[in-house]
Amino acid sequence: MSQSIVVLKESGSTNTLAATVREAMTAGDTTLSVLDSDSGEWVTLPWRDVHARAEQIAVQLLADSDRHEPLALGLIGDPTVDLIAAIQGAWLAGVPISILPGPIRGADEERWAQNTYNRFISIGVGTVLGSGHQLDLLSKVEGQLTIARVGEYGLGVDTASFTARNCSANTVAVLQGTAGSTGDPKTAVLSASAVYSNAIELVSRLGLHRTRDTGFSWLPLYHDMGLMFLLAGMTTGISTYIVPNTAFAAAPFKWMQWLTETKATVTAAPNFAYDILGRYGKLLRDIDLSHLRVAISGGEPIDADAFDKFLDAVEPFGFRRNAAAPAYGMAESACAVTMPAVGEGAHYDEVTVTPPDGGEPIRRRYAILGKPLGGMQVRIVEPNTDVPRIDGRSVGHVEIRGTSMMRGYLGDADLGEGEWFSTGDLGYLVDDRLVICGRAKEVIIVAGRNLFPIEIERAAAEVAGVRRGGVVAMARGEGSSRPGLVIIAEYRGSEPEKARSEVMAEVASACGIVPADVIFVAPDSVPRTTSGKIRRLETRQMAEDGRLVPIEQAGVLQ
Repeated sequence: MSQSIVVLKESGSTNTLAATVREAMTAGDTTLSVLDSDSGEWVTLPWRDVHARAEQIAVQLLADSDRHEPLALGLIGDPTVDLIAAIQGAWLAGVPISILPGPIRGADEERWAQNTYNRFISIGVGTVLGSGHQLDLLSKVEGQLTIARVGEYGLGVDTASFTARNCSANTVAVLQGTAGSTGDPKTAVLSASAVYSNAIELVSRLGLHRTRDTGFSWLPLYHDMGLMFLLAGMTTGISTYIVPNTAFAAAPFKWMQWLTETKATVTAAPNFAYDILGRYGKLLRDIDLSHLRVAISGGEPIDADAFDKFLDAVEPFGFRRNAAAPAYGMAESACAVTMPAVGEGAHYDEVTVTPPDGGEPIRRRYAILGKPLGGMQVRIVEPNTDVPRIDGRSVGHVEIRGTSMMRGYLGDADLGEGEWFSTGDLGYLVDDRLVICGRAKEVIIVAGRNLFPIEIERAAAEVAGVRRGGVVAMARGEGSSRPGLVIIAEYRGSEPEKARSEVMAEVASACGIVPADVIFVAPDSVPRTTSGKIRRLETRQMAEDGRLVPIEQAGVLQ
């Protein structure tokens, strides 16, 4: 995309995405339920009423455009029934949506509001709808955006003569922010056909049907996996339960209670959520997971050992191990790229990994992430740098293309027709199923050895007091006073020296290399994306700049 603002043009063709959602929403008696964080109660409406609300919002959006081309719709704040209706309302009006995250804990709220406002403007948003504190903050910023409470927007308008705008398949439906774990976040421009294809193929792979399935998700809607999980419910009309991700963060074990209460058959979460429950599985009580037939794990690298711990912990409560579905996806492909078939379960490839310099071979287990969805293709191309060798496997750069792909990044040139997109991941294929073993940009070189940081980080996180998901492995250059492997880890405890020695021993045993240094920092010191992924490059820069203060200097030992 060479322009910074997306302009939509009518073509006289059918708005397939909005039409499919409308048909599903109005076909049966199923419902949408959203948890109100303040009251702790479910707000439930029939999907048909959600669609009626969507039409009101669409009419108001078109009226506000005053005969000019309507601009994109921005959404902010915790999910509500009205906010979810606004997604379909935007598509009925023929405009894309952009959902942006709120401020992270400890952030300057005024700065967040100004930056978010500016970002909405830069991607072509004209109206922002939302609720709660986030909308209050955004409303204080002076500028050209129309900002309104989603629960009030369009109420009472006449929809009797409303018909959805005709849009081409190439009309933009979603302006999706990317995770930005290895650099600055970008905006993926997703056409209606790409979003439709990903949703329909995901529904097909999972065999979703409104007469038997119920979906449950606490994933944030600004994340591609959260939005596409919701859209899978919207395009099938299955009863769907949505919980704000802040509610999960406050009490992760309630996830299992919600699944029990809702009798959900399908859910999804990133690896860290399954890891938490696996590590503390002995605390699980009074849950029933016998209804669950699909549990997707995606959004970040899957730790085979941690996922198995989760499966062991929940099996006594009726969870069927073949319901596990380790998957692979990214915002640039709307979401899902590969997914196991229903009932396939979690499988791993146990391999021998040898460093390029011929160091000591190490046994590893990598999750097998299923075959590509319909319309998508995956290939492995020869890496342009030395990577750890895996016996019997052809490791290379993972490239994808297909019907779910973005048009391009906002402000950049469009992808060419049939062009392969480099994901930045390293992997290989086993029986046409994808395996991811690292990221090309994150391979670190220490003493001539190329290492996958995720394996080092997982080993370090086995030590008591080290926060899993808060560890970054990096290489310190030869010009440093102490060159070699450096581990930065969030630590909570009173014996850092003992823990430091244990980290070194654990990494040496698991990865065959002794760290030159282990730096403990306070919890929440390591920068993360809005979806919880650590920002490795930013962490390295902060360490080099001296902005990451060791706990001994910060005086936060416990």
